[in-house]
Amino acid sequence: MYYSKKAGRLIVIYSLAAVLVMGAFLVKANRRSTGLERAVAIGYDHAFTELSTAVGELDATLQKSLCAASPAMVSTVCAEGYAHCAAASQAISSLPYGAVELEHTAAFLSKTGDYMFYLSRDAARGGVLSEEEREALQTMSKSASQVSAALSELTARLIAGEISTSELEKAEGAIANAEDSLVDTGFVGSFKALEDDLPELPALIYDGPFSEHIQRAEPRLLTGLPQVDEDGARRAAAEFLGMREGDPEFRFYRAEPVPVYVFTVQHANEVRTVEVTARGGKVIYYGTARESAEGNVSPEAALRAAEAFLKNHGYESMTPTYHQAEGGELVASFAYEQNGVICYPDLIKVTVALDSGEVVGMEAAGYVMCHGTRELGTLAFDPEEKISALSSFLTCVSHRTALIPTEGKNEVLCEEYTCETRDGRHALVYLNGETGREEQILLLLESESGTLTV
Repeated sequence: MYYSKKAGRLIVIYSLAAVLVMGAFLVKANRRSTGLERAVAIGYDHAFTELSTAVGELDATLQKSLCAASPAMVSTVCAEGYAHCAAASQAISSLPYGAVELEHTAAFLSKTGDYMFYLSRDAARGGVLSEEEREALQTMSKSASQVSAALSELTARLIAGEISTSELEKAEGAIANAEDSLVDTGFVGSFKALEDDLPELPALIYDGPFSEHIQRAEPRLLTGLPQVDEDGARRAAAEFLGMREGDPEFRFYRAEPVPVYVFTVQHANEVRTVEVTARGGKVIYYGTARESAEGNVSPEAALRAAEAFLKNHGYESMTPTYHQAEGGELVASFAYEQNGVICYPDLIKVTVALDSGEVVGMEAAGYVMCHGTRELGTLAFDPEEKISALSSFLTCVSHRTALIPTEGKNEVLCEEYTCETRDGRHALVYLNGETGREEQILLLLESESGTLTV
């Protein structure tokens, strides 16, 4: 093809201009990329420094807790320890590789933090440290000292430039690409050594979620009931669904947390799932996979449908507590009532579709784990007289006796006071039935879709 001299010169000029523009763009993009990498690296450095500082402060606080004698000082020191654990856990969550490589350290911080929170709360009520609790704190102190020393050494190497937190991000990518060669080097190798050397915490028995007794807990409802095989569980699932015995299709057996047989049934355009306990053949879960759609069923009608469902399936004396409507469904919570006392641990949640009014789900794990006949006892005070002990910010609307669960899955008999605040909101105050002290306070979140507690 023929070009004139003028055209040729224009082509050369435009080509050079394009090259220059592209070059400038690449330089700018490279600078921007480098700037972002530096910003990310600074963020990782800050998170790691925060982790090291928080664990060092936790180490000192645990040592102080062993020296504290009065309930006031124990409460103060343990509250500080809880805050340091929370800060350290937050720092770990900010590291790209922390959730994997510091799994044991994160568990140590969670357990230690919760245990110190429990001790702080107990001391605030006048409790003193037992010898067993001091031994547990001493073991935690030794572990914290070990972790703190390792993190301090890594911090010194980080400041000296011997290692870089950017290696954490590379290791995360290496795991995603199944490249093990990068995992055992530098920063990551040091983290692995820290994890391997961390001793196990002692078995803790206390009123908290990490207590050993929770791991050993057996479902109270199933105590003494016989084991059922797959066929027996299928019959229970079919009866629950109101179908033929052979309709539920066995899917799998799950051993934890409660051993169950899992069945499914194809019904029209829906798939229904039922979980039946291997001991006793009780339905612990029912759910329907369906498209949710907004409907005209009122919350009141949905609650009536949920109550009727529970009665039809043999759940007696269940009292509705709170409910929430969202995404075309209403989820209602029911608690068992024994001799006028509402037992919140025996909880069942029922889901109702608001387009049809049909019950499409039930979750009864709380009921299966906790339900049984109890010796409830009586309150040690007159509930009416205790109204004056409530905060002056509150006005009591009503009250009733209730059994509430604690963090450690224990149960406490209380008087539940429903109160209105000065600004028109509502709260629940629970006074311990034995001591009359405030056991728990919950806020009611009320909206057009229902009521929840926080």
